[in-house]
Amino acid sequence: MRKIIQYMMMALIAVVLASCANDISEESTPTVKSNIRFVVDDFPMFEKPSTRTIGEEDKGKTAWAVGAEICVKLESKELGIQTATLKYNGVKFEIQDGNSLCYLEGEPVTAYAYYAPGRKYLNDGYLGYKDDGEDGIAEFIEATCNVHYGDDNYIDISFANVTRNYSRLRIATMPNKPITVDFTEFTPSGGWDFQHPAGRYALTSDEKGNAYLYGTFDRYAEVTVKYREATLATHTFLQKTENAMSYALDATVISANSAEEIKSAIKQEVANSKTAIRLNLASDAGDNEFKAIREAFENVKSGTIDLTLIGCKEIPANGLNNQSGGLEALKSITLPDVTKIGMNALLFCVDLEEICAPNVSAIDEGAFAECYHLRKVTLGELTDVKGDYEHGDGIFGFDSHSIENIDLELSEKQRIMTKQLIDGRYCWTPTEEPYQWSNDHKSRSFLEMTFKSVKCGVKFQ
Repeated sequence: MRKIIQYMMMALIAVVLASCANDISEESTPTVKSNIRFVVDDFPMFEKPSTRTIGEEDKGKTAWAVGAEICVKLESKELGIQTATLKYNGVKFEIQDGNSLCYLEGEPVTAYAYYAPGRKYLNDGYLGYKDDGEDGIAEFIEATCNVHYGDDNYIDISFANVTRNYSRLRIATMPNKPITVDFTEFTPSGGWDFQHPAGRYALTSDEKGNAYLYGTFDRYAEVTVKYREATLATHTFLQKTENAMSYALDATVISANSAEEIKSAIKQEVANSKTAIRLNLASDAGDNEFKAIREAFENVKSGTIDLTLIGCKEIPANGLNNQSGGLEALKSITLPDVTKIGMNALLFCVDLEEICAPNVSAIDEGAFAECYHLRKVTLGELTDVKGDYEHGDGIFGFDSHSIENIDLELSEKQRIMTKQLIDGRYCWTPTEEPYQWSNDHKSRSFLEMTFKSVKCGVKFQ
């Protein structure tokens, strides 16, 4: 019986709404007020703490922009729930998709309005998500609505006195790049007061290099920003973030277009006592650029620098070769975009403890040779590995003792590699057999070398 009544009410609403554009002839029928105007005031800006500018400062939205949307809903006893989307055309907000909102003359109406870019009203009147919508990546502000009756019927939508119950985190990084943000103890914007103990967002920075999260970080909440596998920034909030305040996190990367710029930028970072140095290079960076990197680290204290090279696709032969000394500063190196590492590329980097190259597929002989303090190496799905036939050594050299101290991590897609002699070099190429469940994996053997542990989906040690 309840369902029948519901269907009858829906039918009544449909009939009334359909008549919004028609004259009502029966005297007993209340007048339907349609063509409701909406008056929207100025957009509320975020408050900004007095901190130094990080990256390219952006106050965010300070005024309504063309295309900005507001979700509105009317509720009344007779007509039930009506929803619509208002879009700003540069002059005013207008109802989209040919929808019409109406009410019966003399009947009280309750109006709701939300600035919620990640939301839309669904057919059942529920404020759901757009396809790419997600709490925490967009604003969620409920406006104050006042319905004005009479001949000049309109609804006043005001954001003047609203208070955001969340803060904004601006992440300053590289322009137009995908990043991931891992977090703990975060309550995202979106109308639901629910704290997530841990989670991850996938964001893309804008043309200014900014990405945003909206919500509240609790005391001791942690944030880690990554570009692929490269960590760009970590931060722990020592105090809970304040409502309506904007915070900035430095995940910037040095961008340099020439060898001299590279050298100068690195030296400046070192002079500023920075030990985590992130450098964005051209995809085809070559000998000159890597020479500048080597020279920039001369006389820097051994084992102090965590270097991340973004953008470049290859470390050329002898690119960071330390056989002549001067590059002892390298403690770790992260290469998120590199697909090839050339011959002797990191030879004699004796203080290097970790190499992370998760997308590399080709490595030439001696690339990591004589790196005596290596403890962890992460590689991609290898398809082309070269070795030195004359001396019998491969990418790690011939010091088996050093190799036995290395934790090796490979792609889950890695296949067993076989060796053959081609043009005086050992050439390792993949078979069709997965390495993951092979006896070689269980015995911690790869490329005829035995490691401390090998992880390929699962870890054997």
